[in-house]
This record gives sequence, C-alpha cells and structure tokens, in this order.
Amino acid sequence: MTQLETNESLKLTQWVHISWRALAVSLRTKSKMSLFIQMLGFIMAFMPVWIAGSLQRFTDHVQMISQGQETVSKALVMFIILISLYLLQTAYTFAHDYYSEVDRQLTTKYIKNAIMECASRVQYKYIENDGDFREKLAFAEMFGGARVAASMQQSIVILQQLAAFLSIVTVLMGVSAWIVAILLLACIPAVILSMILKDEEYKEKTKSMKEGAMSVHLFYMASGANEQCKSLNDVRFYGIYPWIKEKWRKVSKDYLSKKNAVTKKHLLYNSIADILRNVVYIGILLMVAKQIYSDPAIGLGIFMLVFTLSAQLQTTTTKLFAGAAQFISDIKYMRDFFQLQDTPREKLEEKPALLERADIVFDHVDFAYPNSTGKTLKNIHITIKHGEKIAIVGKNGSGKSTFINLLCGMHEPTAGQVKVNGIDVRNQLSTVRNAISVVFQHFGRYETSIRNNITISDSDRSVTDEELKRLAKRANAYSFIAAQPEGMDELVGAFSERGNNLSGGEWQKIAITRALFKEKAKIMILDEPTAALDPVSEAQLYRDFTDLTENKTTILVSHRMGITALVDRILVFDNGEIVEDGTHEQLLAKGGHYTSMYVAQAQWYKEELTS
Repeated sequence: MTQLETNESLKLTQWVHISWRALAVSLRTKSKMSLFIQMLGFIMAFMPVWIAGSLQRFTDHVQMISQGQETVSKALVMFIILISLYLLQTAYTFAHDYYSEVDRQLTTKYIKNAIMECASRVQYKYIENDGDFREKLAFAEMFGGARVAASMQQSIVILQQLAAFLSIVTVLMGVSAWIVAILLLACIPAVILSMILKDEEYKEKTKSMKEGAMSVHLFYMASGANEQCKSLNDVRFYGIYPWIKEKWRKVSKDYLSKKNAVTKKHLLYNSIADILRNVVYIGILLMVAKQIYSDPAIGLGIFMLVFTLSAQLQTTTTKLFAGAAQFISDIKYMRDFFQLQDTPREKLEEKPALLERADIVFDHVDFAYPNSTGKTLKNIHITIKHGEKIAIVGKNGSGKSTFINLLCGMHEPTAGQVKVNGIDVRNQLSTVRNAISVVFQHFGRYETSIRNNITISDSDRSVTDEELKRLAKRANAYSFIAAQPEGMDELVGAFSERGNNLSGGEWQKIAITRALFKEKAKIMILDEPTAALDPVSEAQLYRDFTDLTENKTTILVSHRMGITALVDRILVFDNGEIVEDGTHEQLLAKGGHYTSMYVAQAQWYKEELTS
C-alpha cells in the first residue's frame, strides 16, 4: 500500500487538532458511570503516594514499638488505614478495568459505524478509489479501527498518569533529587525504543497489508470459506489446489517472516530496557540502605517509602511516556480515520421534491474515472422523453453502466450536465433518486425476510399482502415465494436459520420486485435484468416488459438483443460514444453496429419472442 501517506510528517498544530478530536470521541462514547470512574481516576492518581506515605508511617511506628518508644495502638490505626487504601485501590482498579473494556467496545463500535457511514455517504468518486480511498478504508478496517479505539481511550489515561507521575516525583524529590534523576534517566531508553518501534510497526503494517490480504484471499480460494469466492469448483476440477497452496505458502511465509522480525526486535529491545530499569532500581535501594545504615535515626520508613515509590515511578513513567509515545505514533492511525470521516459526502437535500414527469437530458456529457487517463463517456448528448422505453446496447466497457451511474447521481460528469425534468442531478440528488427505481447489475441480497427484501426500497410505503402478491406475480417471482415454508416472511440468505439461500435467478426476480415496489418512481432502470435468469424466465420477462414498466420512462441496459424489438428507441454505445440512435427497424436498415450484434444473437431469441 505504497500510496498511503506513511512518511508524511505532521505539524504540531495537526497533532493538537487530532488529539483534541480523539479526546472528544473518547468522552462522547462513555456512559455516565464510565465518566464518573474516569473523573475519580484523577483523584486515585494520588493513591500511590498515599499508600507509600502510610507504609512509611506504619513502618516507623513498628520500629518505634520494637524500641519500646510507642504503644501498639498508633501502628494498628496506620495498618487499618493502609489496608483500607489497598482495598480502595483494588476496587477502583476493578471498576476502571471493567469500564475501560466497555469503553473500548463502545469506541470500536463508534469507529466501525463511522467507517460504514463514510462508505455509504461519500461522493461516489471515492468508491472508485479517488485519492486511494479504498486502500485507506481497508487499512482502517484491518488495523486502524482497533488502534484508534485504544488511543482515543488512552488520551484520558495519559492525563491521569501525568498526575500520578508529578505526585510521586514531588515526594521523592523530598528524599533525594538524585534518585528521581537516575530513575527517570533509566526510563528514557524504553520510551525512545517504544516511539521508534511503534512508528516502525505502522510503516510495516501499511507495507504488508496487501500481503496479508492476499494470504487470506488465497486461503478462501482453496477452502471456499468465503461465500463470495465462487471458484472452488474450478479449483477442484482443474486440480489447481497445489498451485494455490504453494502460492499461499510463499505469500504467508514472507508476510509472517516480516511480522516475526518486527516482533523479535520489539521483544529484544524491550528486554534490554527492562534489565536496565531493574539494575537501576536495585542500585537505588542499596543507596538508601547505606544511608540508613550510616544514620539509623532516619528510620526504616524512608526505605519503605523509596522502595514503594521508586517502583511506582518507574512503572508510571514507563506507562506515561510509552502511552504518550504510542498515542503519538497512533496519531497516524487517527489521522487516517479522521481523513475518512472528513471525506466529502454527497449533498442530499432534507426535503426532496416529488417529480411528476421524467424527461432526461444528457447535455454534452464527458466522464473519466478517477486515476484514469482516458474518458469513459465522450460528448453524450441525448434527450429521453417522459414515458419512452429505451434500450442501451453495446460491448462490455462501452460506457453503458457508467451512463446509468451518472443518471442516478453516483458520479458527476467531468463536463456537461445530466438533467431530470430540468433539474441538474448533482444539485438535487435525493429528488432525482426518489424519481428512479433501479435493478442494478450487481443487486443487493439482504439477510432478512423476502418481504423486507422487497419493501426495503420504499420503507415508508404501507402495503397489504395482496398488493405484494400482485407485485411478485408481475415479476414472475410469486411461484417460488409461495413455495417457501413461511412465504413472504421466510428468512433467506447464506446466514438464515435454515440456510435457505435463493438461486441467482430467484434473487434477480426479488430485485425486480423490489424495483416495482417503489411506486412513486417515474423512471425504471434495468441494468442487465436477465443476467441470472434461465431462458424461460428471460422470455417471460420479455413478454411482460410493457406490464412491468407501465408508463414509466424506462431504460434497459443489456448486451442481449432479444428485448430491443420491444422498446421505442435503441442507443448503441461504442467506446464511450452513442454511435447509433433509432428504432429496431431503423437500425437494422442502417446495417451498422446494431445490425452486427443483432444478427449474431437473433437465432437465440427467435423462438422465444414468437412463442
């Protein structure tokens, strides 16, 4: 994923801005109880100092008792206070850990929701990978989401650790400034290593993401574990498994080798840093022991104070600076996430109008896909009157589906305008989309009931079972729906309880019924509506074409010529241009592109169209 901005340095203002947004998300995703626990954490940050001070006083009281200078009562009171502080710390730690996990899950949910929202609302050019959007989205899904969630929650913890750090340093400075200086110096290597390794980890993940994805893809190809991977029959029939297995082994080996090398380096460097910290800790305790030996009047309590707080200072310093280092390195993950959130979205009007007519105008329209050097559509200038039945034909890649995407407002023209009833599509997307009903070439298959699969296209519409039945009959779908155990309420899909997944042709009929259900639509678009149908169902659709489309402006996209004789006009696309425009008879008389395509397929449909 070389296109990602892995080496881009961030300015201080960007760090502050991203950190502030992360803190805002962290606070937004917390419950009231979690917020209370987090605020309590700023008080509990002083607990190590309180416990160490109580332990010092308790030790001094015990020492004085052993010397006959004091009664047991004071030591007992300090012991009860000490135990109470430990119990309070334990209770808080339990509550903090519990709500931290809850917060992490809530933040992860927020991030996943934000990613889905982003993918569903961004301008469609980004779906076509403008600005490497797809790579950024995949990176956020695979790595960024979890890291962003952890770092957002870490922002408040860092502030709490800072409070604990300052309180411990203040107390130890009262004993010896040298102790503080030595302890802090011993933590520096671990902090620096943490920052370097975290940045290296980010860069390694961005580089190896495609390798990891390829490894998963090859596994799915060989195992058929992915419902979308349809190649298992091909793999078995042609004996391709050994080739896939060898390729999978090589890709996985390279991926794991790089990953393990980074892990090994992390463990080695961290172990060296831990040894250094422990040596320094032991050395400081020996220093204090020597001081007490030289001046017993100091008391053993000071040893317990240093013993406790030195370990706490090392732990807190490491957590604070390592946490801050991780937060800083995760700034890049958060930047990627916030960039996704900030990707320009489609402008949808809140109160779309209801169109009464559907005249379509393409006014000298050009279009080129992002990152493409050539134009997919060139100077398309065409008018389609309300109620006309239009067929669009042409070879694969000639621009047919792009024409439909522009009409639906999925893309914006590079030049020219697309208008519906005089409205520029890009200016009133919701109004235009409400006026259109589409059966896309790659239609949705939703894991729910057949009823919901149909009515999802117009959720505000109330409908009776009888009306649904009539719609399903018009789409030639009712016979297989009625055969389902629960009829319209049968749950279908790969994950349904009975594993009742419909055939491709049945799903396509459901998609056609879904398009019919959107009754206020003035335009009906059918993009390769017979691709998954058997010949009998295809012929039935041809016979029912007029009934299906009624008085709607209709655009049928197909590379099959069997239906073109039933429409008012035919637009022939070739290399992004409309090269022919006319009726079936007019185009046959020209003997051009259309004639060549029709003659090549005519014998396939002759019997079906006349039967």
